[in-house]
Amino acid sequence: MTLIRFMILAVIGLAATACASAPPELPRASAVPETVRVAMDVNPMDNGLNWSQIALIETIATEYKSRGHGPLVISYPQNAGNAEAAIQAIAEARTRLYAHGLDWQQIAGGAYEATGRTQAPVLFSFNRYQAVAPDCDQGWPDLTTAAPGRRRSNFGCATAANLAAMVADPRDLETPRTMDAPDTGRRQTVLDNYRQGVPTAATSNGSDSGAVSEVTDN
Repeated sequence: MTLIRFMILAVIGLAATACASAPPELPRASAVPETVRVAMDVNPMDNGLNWSQIALIETIATEYKSRGHGPLVISYPQNAGNAEAAIQAIAEARTRLYAHGLDWQQIAGGAYEATGRTQAPVLFSFNRYQAVAPDCDQGWPDLTTAAPGRRRSNFGCATAANLAAMVADPRDLETPRTMDAPDTGRRQTVLDNYRQGVPTAATSNGSDSGAVSEVTDN
Protein backbone atom coordinates (compact mmCIF):
# COMPACT_ATOMS: atom_id res chain seq x y z
CA MET A 1 0.00 0.00 0.00
CA THR A 2 1.43 3.30 -1.02
CA LEU A 3 1.74 6.18 1.43
CA ILE A 4 -0.79 8.34 -0.45
CA ARG A 5 -3.38 5.54 -0.49
CA PHE A 6 -2.84 4.95 3.21
CA MET A 7 -3.38 8.64 4.00
CA ILE A 8 -6.61 8.71 1.95
CA LEU A 9 -8.00 5.68 3.75
CA ALA A 10 -7.07 7.22 7.08
CA VAL A 11 -8.91 10.45 6.28
CA ILE A 12 -12.01 8.51 5.16
CA GLY A 13 -11.92 6.47 8.35
CA LEU A 14 -11.68 9.58 10.53
CA ALA A 15 -14.58 11.20 8.67
CA ALA A 16 -16.75 8.12 9.09
CA THR A 17 -15.92 7.97 12.79
CA ALA A 18 -16.79 11.66 13.20
CA CYS A 19 -20.16 11.18 11.46
CA ALA A 20 -20.97 8.12 13.52
CA SER A 21 -20.13 9.87 16.80
CA ALA A 22 -21.77 13.22 15.98
CA PRO A 23 -24.16 14.20 18.78
CA PRO A 24 -27.88 14.37 17.92
CA GLU A 25 -29.52 17.74 17.41
CA LEU A 26 -31.16 19.37 20.37
CA PRO A 27 -34.97 19.07 20.51
CA ARG A 28 -36.73 22.12 19.11
CA ALA A 29 -40.23 23.53 18.96
CA SER A 30 -41.82 23.78 15.53
CA ALA A 31 -44.99 25.17 13.98
CA VAL A 32 -47.50 23.92 11.44
CA PRO A 33 -49.89 26.08 9.38
CA GLU A 34 -53.63 25.81 9.84
CA THR A 35 -56.71 27.56 8.49
CA VAL A 36 -59.15 29.21 10.88
CA ARG A 37 -62.78 29.25 9.76
CA VAL A 38 -65.50 31.02 11.76
CA ALA A 39 -69.17 31.06 10.79
CA MET A 40 -71.44 33.97 11.74
CA ASP A 41 -75.17 33.38 11.46
CA VAL A 42 -77.18 36.13 9.79
CA ASN A 43 -80.94 36.35 10.05
CA PRO A 44 -82.72 37.67 6.93
CA MET A 45 -84.75 39.96 9.19
CA ASP A 46 -81.70 41.48 10.93
CA ASN A 47 -81.12 45.19 10.57
CA GLY A 48 -77.46 45.60 11.46
CA LEU A 49 -75.21 43.50 13.66
CA ASN A 50 -76.39 42.35 17.07
CA TRP A 51 -74.24 42.26 20.21
CA SER A 52 -73.18 38.63 19.80
CA GLN A 53 -72.09 39.26 16.22
CA ILE A 54 -70.13 42.34 17.26
CA ALA A 55 -68.38 40.35 20.01
CA LEU A 56 -67.51 37.62 17.50
CA ILE A 57 -66.00 40.15 15.09
CA GLU A 58 -63.92 41.66 17.91
CA THR A 59 -62.60 38.20 18.80
CA ILE A 60 -61.69 37.51 15.16
CA ALA A 61 -59.90 40.85 14.88
CA THR A 62 -57.86 40.21 18.05
CA GLU A 63 -56.79 36.73 16.96
CA TYR A 64 -55.96 37.84 13.43
CA LYS A 65 -53.84 40.76 14.62
CA SER A 66 -51.85 38.54 17.00
CA ARG A 67 -51.33 35.41 14.88
CA GLY A 68 -53.01 35.84 11.48
CA HIS A 69 -51.06 35.68 8.22
CA GLY A 70 -52.22 36.47 4.72
CA PRO A 71 -55.61 38.06 4.04
CA LEU A 72 -58.68 37.82 6.26
CA VAL A 73 -61.27 36.49 3.82
CA ILE A 74 -64.97 37.21 4.36
CA SER A 75 -67.31 35.08 2.24
CA TYR A 76 -71.03 35.67 1.78
CA PRO A 77 -73.62 33.03 0.83
CA GLN A 78 -74.45 33.46 -2.85
CA ASN A 79 -78.05 32.70 -3.94
CA ALA A 80 -79.20 32.13 -0.37
CA GLY A 81 -82.38 33.51 1.13
CA ASN A 82 -80.38 35.84 3.39
CA ALA A 83 -77.77 36.90 0.79
CA GLU A 84 -78.76 40.58 0.93
CA ALA A 85 -78.70 40.65 4.73
CA ALA A 86 -75.32 38.88 4.68
CA ILE A 87 -73.83 41.49 2.35
CA GLN A 88 -75.05 44.27 4.64
CA ALA A 89 -73.58 42.46 7.66
CA ILE A 90 -70.23 42.12 5.88
CA ALA A 91 -70.14 45.85 5.12
CA GLU A 92 -70.58 46.66 8.81
CA ALA A 93 -68.13 43.92 9.80
CA ARG A 94 -65.42 45.41 7.56
CA THR A 95 -65.92 48.81 9.18
CA ARG A 96 -65.57 47.32 12.65
CA LEU A 97 -62.49 45.34 11.65
CA TYR A 98 -60.92 48.53 10.34
CA ALA A 99 -61.76 50.27 13.62
CA HIS A 100 -59.90 47.47 15.45
CA GLY A 101 -56.69 48.21 13.55
CA LEU A 102 -56.93 46.09 10.41
CA ASP A 103 -55.96 47.71 7.14
CA TRP A 104 -58.37 47.57 4.24
CA GLN A 105 -55.74 45.70 2.21
CA GLN A 106 -55.70 42.92 4.80
CA ILE A 107 -59.40 42.17 4.25
CA ALA A 108 -60.49 40.20 1.19
CA GLY A 109 -63.94 39.16 0.00
CA GLY A 110 -65.47 36.19 -1.71
CA ALA A 111 -68.60 34.12 -2.16
CA TYR A 112 -69.64 30.53 -1.76
CA GLU A 113 -72.59 28.81 -3.35
CA ALA A 114 -75.57 28.40 -1.00
CA THR A 115 -78.41 27.82 -3.46
CA GLY A 116 -81.56 26.52 -1.81
CA ARG A 117 -80.64 27.55 1.70
CA THR A 118 -82.96 29.99 3.41
CA GLN A 119 -80.34 31.08 5.91
CA ALA A 120 -76.59 30.58 5.45
CA PRO A 121 -73.73 32.00 7.54
CA VAL A 122 -71.08 34.56 6.69
CA LEU A 123 -67.67 32.87 6.80
CA PHE A 124 -64.44 34.41 8.12
CA SER A 125 -61.20 32.58 7.34
CA PHE A 126 -57.48 33.23 7.66
CA ASN A 127 -54.21 31.35 8.13
CA ARG A 128 -52.24 31.03 11.33
CA TYR A 129 -49.64 28.68 12.81
CA GLN A 130 -49.96 26.16 15.62
CA ALA A 131 -46.95 25.52 17.87
CA VAL A 132 -45.79 21.90 18.19
CA ALA A 133 -43.73 20.84 21.20
CA PRO A 134 -41.15 18.06 20.88
CA ASP A 135 -42.02 14.61 22.18
CA CYS A 136 -39.99 14.37 25.38
CA ASP A 137 -39.25 11.10 27.13
CA GLN A 138 -40.91 10.82 30.53
CA GLY A 139 -37.90 9.28 32.25
CA TRP A 140 -34.13 9.61 32.36
CA PRO A 141 -31.56 6.80 32.11
CA ASP A 142 -28.80 6.31 34.66
CA LEU A 143 -26.46 9.20 33.82
CA THR A 144 -23.71 7.98 36.17
CA THR A 145 -22.66 5.43 33.55
CA ALA A 146 -22.94 7.78 30.58
CA ALA A 147 -19.91 8.06 28.33
CA PRO A 148 -18.15 11.44 28.43
CA GLY A 149 -19.41 13.87 25.79
CA ARG A 150 -22.51 11.83 24.95
CA ARG A 151 -25.67 13.89 24.56
CA ARG A 152 -28.97 12.56 25.79
CA SER A 153 -32.16 13.15 23.79
CA ASN A 154 -33.90 14.73 26.79
CA PHE A 155 -31.39 17.55 27.16
CA GLY A 156 -33.09 20.79 26.07
CA CYS A 157 -36.48 19.13 25.57
CA ALA A 158 -38.18 20.92 28.47
CA THR A 159 -36.89 24.29 27.25
CA ALA A 160 -38.24 23.65 23.74
CA ALA A 161 -41.61 22.52 25.14
CA ASN A 162 -41.87 25.67 27.27
CA LEU A 163 -41.03 27.81 24.24
CA ALA A 164 -43.83 26.18 22.25
CA ALA A 165 -46.26 26.93 25.08
CA MET A 166 -45.21 30.58 25.51
CA VAL A 167 -44.52 31.89 21.99
CA ALA A 168 -46.96 34.62 20.97
CA ASP A 169 -46.92 33.83 17.25
CA PRO A 170 -45.81 30.26 16.47
CA ARG A 171 -44.74 31.33 12.98
CA ASP A 172 -41.67 32.88 14.64
CA LEU A 173 -40.45 29.32 15.30
CA GLU A 174 -40.14 28.75 11.56
CA THR A 175 -39.47 32.15 9.98
CA PRO A 176 -37.98 35.29 11.55
CA ARG A 177 -40.01 38.46 11.39
CA THR A 178 -39.04 41.23 9.04
CA MET A 179 -37.81 44.48 10.51
CA ASP A 180 -40.06 47.52 10.62
CA ALA A 181 -39.32 50.44 8.33
CA PRO A 182 -36.63 52.77 9.73
CA ASP A 183 -37.52 56.17 11.11
CA THR A 184 -36.27 58.23 8.18
CA GLY A 185 -37.30 61.51 9.82
CA ARG A 186 -35.16 60.90 12.91
CA ARG A 187 -32.26 59.70 10.77
CA GLN A 188 -32.36 62.88 8.68
CA THR A 189 -32.43 65.02 11.84
CA VAL A 190 -29.33 63.29 13.20
CA LEU A 191 -27.49 63.68 9.88
CA ASP A 192 -28.35 67.38 9.66
CA ASN A 193 -27.10 67.97 13.22
CA TYR A 194 -23.91 66.04 12.48
CA ARG A 195 -23.18 68.09 9.38
CA GLN A 196 -23.75 71.32 11.29
CA GLY A 197 -21.53 70.25 14.17
CA VAL A 198 -24.50 70.09 16.57
CA PRO A 199 -24.64 67.27 19.15
CA THR A 200 -26.73 64.42 17.79
CA ALA A 201 -27.79 63.00 21.17
CA ALA A 202 -31.32 63.64 22.39
CA THR A 203 -31.55 66.54 24.79
CA SER A 204 -32.69 66.08 28.37
CA ASN A 205 -35.28 68.34 29.97
CA GLY A 206 -34.41 67.34 33.53
CA SER A 207 -37.55 65.27 34.11
CA ASP A 208 -35.58 62.08 33.63
CA SER A 209 -33.10 62.86 36.37
CA GLY A 210 -32.24 60.01 38.70
CA ALA A 211 -31.35 62.15 41.69
CA VAL A 212 -32.53 60.88 45.06
CA SER A 213 -34.56 63.32 47.12
CA GLU A 214 -32.94 64.63 50.24
CA VAL A 215 -34.62 64.70 53.65
CA THR A 216 -33.40 67.14 56.28
CA ASP A 217 -34.13 67.07 59.98
CA ASN A 218 -35.85 70.09 61.43
